[in-house]
Amino acid sequence: MSGRPSDEYGYRGHLWFAMRPGIGRLTEPMAPEFQRAEKGWDRKPPFAAYHKFDKAHTVMLTERSIIPKDDGVKILRAFRKMEEEGVVKARERVGGVDHSGEAYLISEVGWSVGGRIHAGRSTGDLATVSLHIVQRDYLLDAMDALIAAREAMVEFSEKHVATITPMYSPGLTVYGSMNVLQHAQVMTWGYYVMAFVNQLEREFRKLEAAYDLVQISPAGTAIGTGTDIVGFDRYRTMELLGFEDLYRNCYDAEKHEGYALDSFAALLTLSHVISGLFFDLLIYSTHEFALVEPADRYCGTSSIMPQKKNPTAFRWLADLTVNVKSRMLGADSVDGMHRSWTDVVNGLKMIPGIMETLRVDKMRNETLAGEFWSGAADLAAAIVREKGLPWRTAHQIFATLVRTAIEEGKKPQEVTEDYLDRAAREYTDYGNPLGLS
Repeated sequence: MSGRPSDEYGYRGHLWFAMRPGIGRLTEPMAPEFQRAEKGWDRKPPFAAYHKFDKAHTVMLTERSIIPKDDGVKILRAFRKMEEEGVVKARERVGGVDHSGEAYLISEVGWSVGGRIHAGRSTGDLATVSLHIVQRDYLLDAMDALIAAREAMVEFSEKHVATITPMYSPGLTVYGSMNVLQHAQVMTWGYYVMAFVNQLEREFRKLEAAYDLVQISPAGTAIGTGTDIVGFDRYRTMELLGFEDLYRNCYDAEKHEGYALDSFAALLTLSHVISGLFFDLLIYSTHEFALVEPADRYCGTSSIMPQKKNPTAFRWLADLTVNVKSRMLGADSVDGMHRSWTDVVNGLKMIPGIMETLRVDKMRNETLAGEFWSGAADLAAAIVREKGLPWRTAHQIFATLVRTAIEEGKKPQEVTEDYLDRAAREYTDYGNPLGLS
C-alpha cells in the first residue's frame, strides 16, 4: 500500500485504529468510551448549575412576592426559551458567565423585569451553589459508573473463579514496595479481581459520605452575610434545588471548602484503586508476561513499528491517580477538579467493556504459576504441620532447597524429597533426613 491512508483508517498522531476488520495490526475501531476518556473535560463554565439556581431562585422570589407574579412568569418563560436554544449556547452568546442568566433576561424581557432576578444574591453564592451542584452531579455519576464497573468485575471473577494465575508481590502501593512484581504464590484470576471489587465497595461508601456533605445548600447566603429582604426564603430554594440541609451561618457557607476537600479525598483514593488494577494489567499484558490481552478497541499501534499493539487504555487508567494528584496541586484548582472528576468517571465507564473483552491465556497463566516456586510457602507450612518444626526453621529449610535447586539448574517439578532432606541437613546440621513424603 502506498500514498495516503484510506478513510477506512483512523490516524491519531502515532496511533493507528483500523476501521475495517483484517486490515493492519488492529482489527476494530477505538471504543467510544475510550474516545470520550481521551477527550477529557470540555472546558466550559457550569452553565447547567447556574441555570438550575436561576430558575429555583426565581420561583422562590415569585412565590414570596418579592418579584411580582407577572414578572416572575415572564422570567421563567424566557428561561424556557433559553432551553429551546440550548442553555450553554444561549449563555455563551450573551456572556456574563455566572451572571449569564441575568444578561439573557435583560436582552429578552428588558432591564425592568430581568434586573429583578439578582435580589438577595451575590456572585459569591452563585459560585458556591454552582460548585455544590457540580460536585453533587460528579459524585452521582461516579457512583453510577462504579456500580457498573463493579458488576462487570464480579461477572469476570465468576467466569475465572478457577483460572490459576501466579501472584506477584504488589506493584503499586502508597508507601512503595521492596518486592515489586516478584513471583510470590498462586491465586486465581477471580480471587485477584475480587480484591479490587472489595476496594471499590469501600470507595462507594466514601462517595456516599461525600455526597451527604455536599447536600447542604448555600443558596441565599449572598457574600457571607445573607440578605434583609423581607420574605426571602432560603429553605424554599434549598428544596427546589434538591438539597437536604442548609448552612445556618451565611459566612460559613462562603468560607467553607470542606465539602470540596471531602470530594477530592474520595476522588483521590478512588483513582488510586483504578490505577492499581490497571498498573498490574499493563504489566501482565506485555509479551514477557502474556497473561492477558486487551481487545483491539482499547489499544493503539505505532507509526513506525508495525508489530506493536499498545494497551493504551490500560496505560491511561494506570496514570489516573498521578494525573489526579498533579491537578489537585495545580494553580487552577477548579479546572483541576473538573478534569479529575471527568477522568475518573470516564475511567470507570471504560471498565465494563474492558473486563467483558479481556482475554486470559489460561495455559500461559498455569505455566508461569508453576515455574518459580510459587508453592514454597505452602510446603514450608506442610513441614510445620507434619514435623512440628518452628515456622522459621521450616522457612529456612525450604529457602535452602530453593537456592540449591537454582544453583544446580533444577526446576520445581524436578525436585524430589531428597533435595528437601539435603536442605534440612545443611540448615540444621544434623544427619537425619526430614522424611517428608
